[in-house]
Amino acid sequence: HPLSSAASDVYKRQVKDFINAVREDLRANKIYLPTLPTLALEALVVINDPDSSAADLEKVISKDAALTARLIRYANSPLYRGVNTVTAIKLAITRIGFQRVKNAVYAVTMKEVFRTNIKAVEQRMERLWTHSVKVGAQAAMLAKDQPGLDPDVALVAGLVHDIGHIPLLIKACEYAELTKHPDYLDRLVLKLHPQVGASIVKLWKFDPAVVAVVEEHEDLTRDPGNVPVNYVDLVQVANILAHEGTQHPLARVERQNIKAFSRISLPVDGQEAPETEEDTRAVEDLLF
Repeated sequence: HPLSSAASDVYKRQVKDFINAVREDLRANKIYLPTLPTLALEALVVINDPDSSAADLEKVISKDAALTARLIRYANSPLYRGVNTVTAIKLAITRIGFQRVKNAVYAVTMKEVFRTNIKAVEQRMERLWTHSVKVGAQAAMLAKDQPGLDPDVALVAGLVHDIGHIPLLIKACEYAELTKHPDYLDRLVLKLHPQVGASIVKLWKFDPAVVAVVEEHEDLTRDPGNVPVNYVDLVQVANILAHEGTQHPLARVERQNIKAFSRISLPVDGQEAPETEEDTRAVEDLLF
């Protein structure tokens, strides 16, 4: 709804203050940064240690029944469909592969990052996670058809593409006019979240390809030329498809003008084969 003149002035001042505060927080490394669960970080330390073995990783993961169950489900998902069903964490690690378990751990623990006790933004965070899961699952399925791209990396890239929303939503709670006008806040977050998100995934030491996704996925004018299809292409397409049928601006873009659609040879109607849709839903279910 249009703001009155007085309210508009207050809002504009708060927007300016908010943007300046975010930029200052970024410069001073004071921006709120979500953290991964402790056990996930412990598992990642083992994975990154060249002297560690699958047995060491199994020992760490087995401390947490929920993480163990999630990784077993992950190993049995359409991303790693094997002949037999895996029922033990040791076999799950073997099927996924020791080095690739890193992305699996990120994927199955990322939901914790989107949790908050702040009532003012709780529902927004839940919607953000739901959307991120849709984008991640879609990107993972798209990656399966692209030579040289890893569905695990695509999944994680999709899950974190909007991670910059989290500190911005929490920061916005300090500004009453912003939280009272969600449409205006949405526009502000849309503008700022790629830069903020990139600072988070850089701090987490994520793969540069994932950092590029967080930084570039909102740039619908990007034209990478003749370089091979990359994860930014996958997540851009997945992001647009995930907003289909909503009021989001991406639901109304002209897909034929988005280079990513032609680069991955996906029809602009975005229709998938029924079995692909089923697999995509199965990956989504794994993460909720």
